[in-house]
Amino acid sequence: MENFTSEIRKDEKGRLTFIELPFDAKEVFHISKGTIYVAGKINDAEYRSKLLSRGNGKYILVLNKALQKLIGVTEHPITVKVTMNLDQQINPQAKTISNIETAAGKTDVITAIKTRRSIRKFTSEPIDSKTLNTILNAGLSAPTAKNKKPCHFLVIKEKPSLLKLSQSNPNARMLADAHCAVIVCGDSNLEGMKEFLYADCFAASENILLCAHGLGVGAVWCGIAANSDWKKLIIQEFHLPLKVEPVSVIALGYPAEAPEQEERWDLGKIHFNNW
Repeated sequence: MENFTSEIRKDEKGRLTFIELPFDAKEVFHISKGTIYVAGKINDAEYRSKLLSRGNGKYILVLNKALQKLIGVTEHPITVKVTMNLDQQINPQAKTISNIETAAGKTDVITAIKTRRSIRKFTSEPIDSKTLNTILNAGLSAPTAKNKKPCHFLVIKEKPSLLKLSQSNPNARMLADAHCAVIVCGDSNLEGMKEFLYADCFAASENILLCAHGLGVGAVWCGIAANSDWKKLIIQEFHLPLKVEPVSVIALGYPAEAPEQEERWDLGKIHFNNW
């Protein structure tokens, strides 16, 4: 952990508000190459961000408007106390990799895509760890923009937590009877563009749904509206780190219903070359 005093100031063009580090971050944090992700406090305000190199060993930490407001910046320059360490949520030097035992699918991928339906009623049969790990691994196998891999999965199995999630959102009542919920989250410190962050999380969500169906597990996708009370509850209840945003909640359990299949091919929605 590095502790130092610095000034918050603007660049010559007035576009960036930043803090210049009084040390070479690459040497201090022993990062040989790539982006340096950091976390800590500026005065009493927590932050997670990445450093920008200015060359010759000089690095700056850019402050967005939300962080400036949290710090209470009203003028420039302003002297602040900074604590800084590598972001423990993102440590490219020590990825956690382990071999997991996975289950074999019961359905080929084309059939799974065509026959998957949302399941909102579940039996009491538990999902074994091998099956659950296979589903989570499918989510991690989804493509991400520029291969940044910003997705995290928060698995909720405790019945009181599932009940609280279901009671706080009328569209998520099925969570009360689900074996578990998977909250798909995106780390905006890794992927700063909201459009890409959401796309990455949605791709992971779809992989989870298809894999679950292919293994005979029922699932339904519950969206999380921006600035909703449900989103705020999830962040607070499960102590999500700063800049980690919940994007979707997926209920999982063995199906206690069999929704009617329907043909979804619609030539009117297929367009070639132009509309």
